[in-house]
Amino acid sequence: MLRLYIIFAYLMINFLFASYTHQSTGALSFVYYDSLYKQSMEYLENEDLENSLVLLDEIIAKQRDYSDKDNALIMNAHYDLGQIYLSRAFNYDLAIIHFEYIFNNIYSTYGSIDSDLGIKGLGELKEKSLFMLGYIYHNHIGNFTLAQNYYSVFLNKFPNSELCFSVEYELELINKEILVFKNK
Repeated sequence: MLRLYIIFAYLMINFLFASYTHQSTGALSFVYYDSLYKQSMEYLENEDLENSLVLLDEIIAKQRDYSDKDNALIMNAHYDLGQIYLSRAFNYDLAIIHFEYIFNNIYSTYGSIDSDLGIKGLGELKEKSLFMLGYIYHNHIGNFTLAQNYYSVFLNKFPNSELCFSVEYELELINKEILVFKNK
């Protein structure tokens, strides 16, 4: 019977600590999500996609008023999910959802974030997500119109990006493919 009480007390303490960690918007909360992100990246490196996806989804599910660093962490989780769905799970629709979320919900593109996590800054995430949207629609879905639209927006918003050469190349390919289709 004593053993049952000890197990019950242990479970209650863990439950209370977990609840406090999830509900807090202070430093303890960030440490929790910071550790989730680190663990998800470790899972990803070890090809454990399922567990990585679960942790990234948990970070995203806890969105509310976080500090700027936490917002960057959430947006990085969206970006990583988009990349996983694109290149490892081959679920282009889910990849698009995450990349569009980033593109449509980052309004300030301030610089990189100081973090030992190696997370990308919001500006970089917005730029790369916009590129990925054009890339997916062109190379995986075959919707040339949407690809052209995303690439055109990219060139307007990020005219000095290192990716502009790739965007211009993709647009040339799209135009050639459209010509071939029209001449058939």
